[in-house]
Amino acid sequence: MPAPKKPQKARRSARKRAELTHDDVMQASVRVDPELRRRSELLWEDRTVPTRGPKPGVTPDAVVKAAIEIADADGLGAVTMHAVSARLGFTTMAIYRYFPNKEALYDAIVDAGRGLPPRPPETRAGWRAEVTQWAHAMRGMLCARPWLAELPFVAAPHGPNWLSWLEALARPLVRTGLSPSDVGQMISIVDGYTRGASDTSISLARSRARGMPDQQWVAAVGADLGRAVGDPRFTAFASLLTAPSDGQSRSMEESFDFGLQRVLDGIETYVREHGRPEAGR
Repeated sequence: MPAPKKPQKARRSARKRAELTHDDVMQASVRVDPELRRRSELLWEDRTVPTRGPKPGVTPDAVVKAAIEIADADGLGAVTMHAVSARLGFTTMAIYRYFPNKEALYDAIVDAGRGLPPRPPETRAGWRAEVTQWAHAMRGMLCARPWLAELPFVAAPHGPNWLSWLEALARPLVRTGLSPSDVGQMISIVDGYTRGASDTSISLARSRARGMPDQQWVAAVGADLGRAVGDPRFTAFASLLTAPSDGQSRSMEESFDFGLQRVLDGIETYVREHGRPEAGR
């Protein structure tokens, strides 16, 4: 028996939800889930005053610092309210005065763990040079704290450091004279490339944090890639692995920059066609 058809109005509504535009995401400001709204407020409000109870001996900055130290040493999964309180020598309830649950604490350490982006140069460089600096700084930050990549990108609060990184990327791109909508797209492209192209380096950084020698990590990755050779499902990729060397071996950082410059080549072509160049860009 065939499944009953959804009413036409319902199908249109579902299709509309699936076709959210980039502007919808950039401009969304209503109907935020109450729990997410409260977690966001905790990131932005002054945490020097506890939410309840007598004045404690521990500060929220000390809690965040201790949690980050645990994450740096053992990964995000090791960060629990009990582990943090034990590290500080306080009861768990002392931490709950500032952070009502583990999710709120995660929000705080993820934003604090990012730190701030590099300061713009005193002498303005071209937009391309500044975007390059931003991407390498972002990659360096992600590799220094590989546990930041352990959380999936879901509807989660974003704090002032997160916005500071976006602001640092937006400034040079705005100077291209592209429309606000196009600049928003370029931010997504550069940020997406930076994160995606850093995955392998983040994996290496995580293995190093766990004490694995580089040789073992290389051998494990090489063994997995080598499975493509002789497997009819992966003939195109296998041909790359078995091709003679072309003498263009690149380090991870060089490979990252090679891809980044190709991304910026594309943006620069688009800027020439659609931008309104400003003086001193």
